[in-house]
Order: sequence, then C-alpha cells, then structure tokens
Amino acid sequence: MSQQVAIDEPVRVRVRSLPTGKIAPGSFEWQGRTHSIVALGRQWDEMVEGRRVRSFLVQTPGQNSFELRWDPVEDEWVLHRGWLMDLV
Repeated sequence: MSQQVAIDEPVRVRVRSLPTGKIAPGSFEWQGRTHSIVALGRQWDEMVEGRRVRSFLVQTPGQNSFELRWDPVEDEWVLHRGWLMDLV
C-alpha cells in the first residue's frame, strides 16, 4: 500500500512536446536522482497562491505516483506530493 507524503519542492522537469502543441513531463530530478515517468494520468488547472498552475499526476517505475505542478508564467515546476510504495 502506498503512503501519501507532502513534498512541495522545486524540481527540474524534462518535458516533451505533444503533437497538439501541449507539453507533457517525461522525467524529473528529485533527491539527486532522475525519475522517469512511465504513465501520465489526469491533468487540471487550479489557482495556487493567486497563480494559475497546471497539475499533472504521473507514475514512475515501482508504482510510485506524484503530483507535479507547473507555473507556465514563471516556467517553474514543483513536486507537490507523492504516493510512495517505498519511501525514497
């Protein structure tokens, strides 16, 4: 069973451009490691501290899931939270 953890740390994200012109995260760097994204789930926009951000649910190898938030104005990414099978 996974354990939900709050993270809220800035991360570097490698993105890929989709044929629709939108972007999708392909991997992210966290805790000194590159985490490949093997599945992209739900996406939504929301207001966070007065800014519109795009949230992405992603899954990495080992069945860990994360919520990444992207601020398109500042082009900044935050790893908001995770559902971890094994604490990293």
